[in-house]
Amino acid sequence: MYNSKLIQSILVLDSQEREAFKKWAQSPAINQHTDVEKLLLNLLSKRKLTKRTTQKEKIFKHLYPSKNYDDLKLRHLMNMAIHIFEKFVYFSSQKKDIFTEKKALISFYQARKLDKYAQQYIHKATKVLELATTQNHKYYTQQYHLEQAIFERQGTSTRSQHNNLQAVFDNHYIAFVLDTLRHACTAITHQNLYKLDYDIPLLKPILQDIEQGKHEKIPAIQLYYYSYMTLKKPEQESYFEQLKKLLTSHAKTLPPKEIKSIYIITINYCVRRLNTGLEKYVRAVFELYQYGLEHQILVENGMLGKFTYKNIITAAIRLKEYKWVETFMQQYTSFLELPFQLNYSSYAKAKLFFAQGNFDATLQLLTQIEFDDLFLNMDAKLMLLKIYYERQYFDSLDALITSFRRFLQRKETLAYLKPIYENIINLTEKLIKLTPDKASKLALQEEIENTNPLTERPWLLTQLHKLK
Repeated sequence: MYNSKLIQSILVLDSQEREAFKKWAQSPAINQHTDVEKLLLNLLSKRKLTKRTTQKEKIFKHLYPSKNYDDLKLRHLMNMAIHIFEKFVYFSSQKKDIFTEKKALISFYQARKLDKYAQQYIHKATKVLELATTQNHKYYTQQYHLEQAIFERQGTSTRSQHNNLQAVFDNHYIAFVLDTLRHACTAITHQNLYKLDYDIPLLKPILQDIEQGKHEKIPAIQLYYYSYMTLKKPEQESYFEQLKKLLTSHAKTLPPKEIKSIYIITINYCVRRLNTGLEKYVRAVFELYQYGLEHQILVENGMLGKFTYKNIITAAIRLKEYKWVETFMQQYTSFLELPFQLNYSSYAKAKLFFAQGNFDATLQLLTQIEFDDLFLNMDAKLMLLKIYYERQYFDSLDALITSFRRFLQRKETLAYLKPIYENIINLTEKLIKLTPDKASKLALQEEIENTNPLTERPWLLTQLHKLK
């Protein structure tokens, strides 16, 4: 029973939601089945729901003390209970949306020909939208529904005269444009990662309209347009620069979840540019991370993503912001999901020790922790590669390169990351085998400078210049 839909659904409720659901289950207007009410109250009264406290036989005995256990009867009650739960979820979600409530009342009073009251709720719905702090796809959809309600209220007698049809069209189209651009950003991200193609209807004329100045006063459209163009044409840095400006000036235009997705686009853009060797983007991405942490953009529901944590550490260390890294680890490691905290904090410490030249401490950490995360595993191998090279442990280095290559060959999901590591391995091998005469060094230097993608260009060039 513990793994049933009913128990798992109740488990995700917080204390306030549980109390509200208890009242819901006791309402005669909602639930006319006393046995279902008794089942739900029994479950909701338990301090903790576990496999032991939710044994079917015990639950059934509580409901029917004088009857033998009937699995079919209990499952029937549970099905009715989950139906009541889902009605509660629907009601709760609708209750949170003030505009939806007003819209439902407008529709009711219009349908019953009570125009006076319909007009009152049109006025109230208008006020709700005027006070809205975000103006995303949902906002313009609500504006469209409001204008539609106003148009319907005007009646057929006035439709040949002045009306609000243009506002109906405009808000409907703006909502469509925003939804299309939002999904287009997701689509192009998928294309980059998984080599997929999408046919997005009407995207081309939408982009042309925006390029010709249409919607220039709608910040949400501008944010999504520059997000899309940043993804589509990464070589044109002006799109990225404009997106950064829009993020700082119009961050409140979109709800936190949407603004975070755009913020991640700017960060990923910097990472991709770094992978092509443009070192100036280290400072750019670090500043984005700092801003994102300061304004709670990157922390969602008290949680920081593990990849974000890793990338923040990497950028800060690359800029030699070692004290900042230590402070960051103290403040934000606890924001990671509990199962990831040990691995990611150990990785961060190893990365910091390595950057400070403390190879013994780095090796000790890397050998103590088994990184089951794919990306941490690869970065750990990369640190080992550098240490073995710099300490001239060439036997260990040769074995590591062989195993690293096999590891990369087995991982088909690495997409664009695979060539980065392959390039590092190949160039490290050439460093090992290099005859350090002037011509050979110049040739390898040119190859390192022109190889893309390559994240470790500075390290490779430093090792090349050390050769005598």
